[in-house]
Amino acid sequence: MDPQTSFAAPPPGGLLAGPIVRRAEPERVCVWICTSGPVRPELLVYRACGGPDEVLGSGTAESVRLGERLYVHLLTGTPHAGRFPAGELLAYDVELDTGGKVLRLADLGLSGGAGTLGYAGSRLPGFFLQAADAPLHVLHGSCRKLHSNGEDAFWCADELLAGTAADLTRRPSALILTGDQIYGDDVAPGLTGYLNRLGSYLTGRQEQVPGVPPLDTLADGGRGRWIRDQACFTSPHAANHLMTFGEYAGLYLMAFSDTTWPADLAGPTGDAGPTAVSAGRPGWAVALARARAALPAVRRVLANVPTYMMFDDHDVTDDWNLTARWRDRVHASPAGRRIIANALAAYWAFQGWGNDPSRFGREVSDTILAHLAGGGQDAAARYDDMLWGFDRWSFACPTTPVTVCLDTRTQRAYDSPEGAARLIGPAGFDRIARLVEGSGHDRARPLLLVSATPVCGLELAERRQKFLAGKVGPYQIDFEGWHASLHGLADLMEFLTRRLRLTTAVVLSGDVHYGMTVDVRFSAGDTTIHLAQLVSSGLKHSGTITKTILNLLGRLNRRCHERVGWARPPGLSRAQDIGRRVMLRPVSTDEWTAGGPVFLPPALARRLGISQRPDYREIRTYIRPAGPTSILTGENNIGSVTLDGDKVTHVLLSRGQGSTAHRAELDLSPAT
Repeated sequence: MDPQTSFAAPPPGGLLAGPIVRRAEPERVCVWICTSGPVRPELLVYRACGGPDEVLGSGTAESVRLGERLYVHLLTGTPHAGRFPAGELLAYDVELDTGGKVLRLADLGLSGGAGTLGYAGSRLPGFFLQAADAPLHVLHGSCRKLHSNGEDAFWCADELLAGTAADLTRRPSALILTGDQIYGDDVAPGLTGYLNRLGSYLTGRQEQVPGVPPLDTLADGGRGRWIRDQACFTSPHAANHLMTFGEYAGLYLMAFSDTTWPADLAGPTGDAGPTAVSAGRPGWAVALARARAALPAVRRVLANVPTYMMFDDHDVTDDWNLTARWRDRVHASPAGRRIIANALAAYWAFQGWGNDPSRFGREVSDTILAHLAGGGQDAAARYDDMLWGFDRWSFACPTTPVTVCLDTRTQRAYDSPEGAARLIGPAGFDRIARLVEGSGHDRARPLLLVSATPVCGLELAERRQKFLAGKVGPYQIDFEGWHASLHGLADLMEFLTRRLRLTTAVVLSGDVHYGMTVDVRFSAGDTTIHLAQLVSSGLKHSGTITKTILNLLGRLNRRCHERVGWARPPGLSRAQDIGRRVMLRPVSTDEWTAGGPVFLPPALARRLGISQRPDYREIRTYIRPAGPTSILTGENNIGSVTLDGDKVTHVLLSRGQGSTAHRAELDLSPAT
């Protein structure tokens, strides 16, 4: 099937996706769009309450041609006088000069009428810059798999924005997507062939992956053996794994907009209920229909909130850099190296570029373009090597207090071939320290950190996972949380307390497919940091763990959990007690003999006769939201965070039968 006949022609101007507000600060505002043809875009910024002639700022775009029919543009508007005002609602319009005519959002059907991107009767989309003395209000979420169950939690964000459009005391000033914005390894069975055709149509070529047959000759669900044998990946859901740059680009377009969706894939968007299933439609088709129905809300949210995006594994492939052996095997594989490069090039174009354009020099775009334009083997080798070795994915968001997004995928350190990774190694911490120092963060205020996986997750699950890793290996259970490597956990906490000299921080995470709020105190030596660990997952990923199991886990997990730790295993008076308990044991003999660190519950440390003063102490208190009986939220959800001084409010807006708010509060002040 030719994609030209299976999705509606792009609107005038060829706008495939966007506008998406990206980095927004007083000196500049960046807006991202994607088009199917060459255009000269311009961004115009207004006061929302002013007239169309009161232009506060404007600017043109840096445009990159990624294929024959695929262009991405980052529009940057700068103020005409001084700085864009903070604490005031701003509106913007986009002009597309196609060479024959100049089109604005109204001409594209996105301003006014049913397809408008504006809220509260506004003709244009808008945003605002947080005032320095105002509380910070941000949204965060992760894990958006289009063919997963339930309603997209972007519906909740859309409803929140609609209800707070003119009230800047309640309207969020930023959205932070903390990982797995797409699932490149886990694609709906009926979608892979279409994405391959769409990708070839957009790029103008049928990409050949080294060592893999032409992808258009592989049957639906027939990619698993090539992913396993040629790319050396370990994803358990790889039958429809994406491989080419065009396929990854196509999935991003489908995640951001309905413009490129096939008309015949999931049927009418309104037919997504039980009747459709009973009529013989597969469950993935029903789920995709629900995803498609939510895309107007998704597009509206992204057009009205500055959005920052950090990757996790599924943006590339499950188990990405999980162990040293995984990394070495994939790096030695031409197919694996190319697929990783394709995924990262697409991440740069559709997510990473807009986070902080200053972090990407021409080396990135020039290298990507040289390869995608068919530059030959030398250009392909530079493409693979540059993207594999690129080390500047971490970035700081211009919020107050500052938000720093951590690259926990490419900056890892390893202590053994298949042991748990330290999620950030020394070089990665050096880069993060420079980001914090350059941001002007006030250490008297909490720093916001984005870690794709929770720094302190569900203790009950972490403990079981450590046991299971020794039985079934690291790949079956994604053994890669911060607590999987106690070396890595200690590195992080000492970095925060000693190098950054922080006393408080708020950590935004996803990954685990449920939402929760945890109050954490971690002491390293004589210094203590007080953390608010806030988890929102997934935006569209309910059903992986049943609500019954989640409720049970929430009830079984102790509300307050304490551990003490040593950088090196302490001496024992009752060594025979180590390893006595099987599923419940909090420490393994392997940890004890590997040289540490070792963490134990205080009662067990006393029972073992350990008198040595601990180097670390961790206390977690799980906050049960008002209303529910469990500490966990299992429906599709998006987190709404308000930070007012040391007071943190975390509301998980869930999308089940209807929208529900799960509200939790904690206080980071020293007195608490």
